[in-house]
This record gives sequence, C-alpha cells and structure tokens, in this order.
Amino acid sequence: MNTRYNGKNSLKDEILLLFEKGIVIPVCPEILGGLGVPRPKATIKGDRIINEEGKDVTENFKRGAKEFLNFTKKIKPEKIYLKEDSPSCGVKYTNINWKKQEGSGIITRLLIEEGYKNIYGVN
Repeated sequence: MNTRYNGKNSLKDEILLLFEKGIVIPVCPEILGGLGVPRPKATIKGDRIINEEGKDVTENFKRGAKEFLNFTKKIKPEKIYLKEDSPSCGVKYTNINWKKQEGSGIITRLLIEEGYKNIYGVN
C-alpha cells in the first residue's frame, strides 16, 4: 500500500482499520496509469500535469483516472475516499504550480461528471 509518489503512504489508522475489515479497497490511479513507485512528484500546470523532472505525465493521469472510473463502475462503492493535495485525487485541494490550492484533481472531476456524490477527501 506504499503507493505514494515517494514510496510511502499517508493512510490514517481509521482507513487502515477499514481496509483490514475488508470495507475499503485501496487503489492508486497513478499506478493504474502506468507510473511507478517511487516516482517524481507532479503538479497541475494549466491543463497539463507535469512532474518535478519537467516530464508531461498528463496521459498517465488520464489513463489512471479512466481505469479508476471503470473500477468504481464494477464495484459500485457507497463512498469514495481520495487523498487531498494530489493532482489526481484532490477533492477540495490539489497541487497547482507546486502549491496546495483549492481545486479538484483529475479523478475527482471525472467522478463528479459521472454523477458520483459520496466523494471524500482525506489528508
């Protein structure tokens, strides 16, 4: 579950407990999109997602978002918990130009467009 860009995780104890009970299924859309662990940190710049090495990883993020959406359509979750301050998963906050700012990541926007309502951001 150490799928964060830096090879660690940021899961809180309450989420880990839900995982242990089989209530939560952890999924990393960036890995679904073909990115590895660890990987360079990324940020939103305009309509693109750029990593700290200057590489455009927008297509990886889009592919991961589509795979994540397909997964949610199969399992039909009651609630979706996403990591705040992420260019892919941010719900209320995301990383824009290397700063935490109000806004949603690519997956959150896609899920909302698809009609999902129970989306929660976790720190």
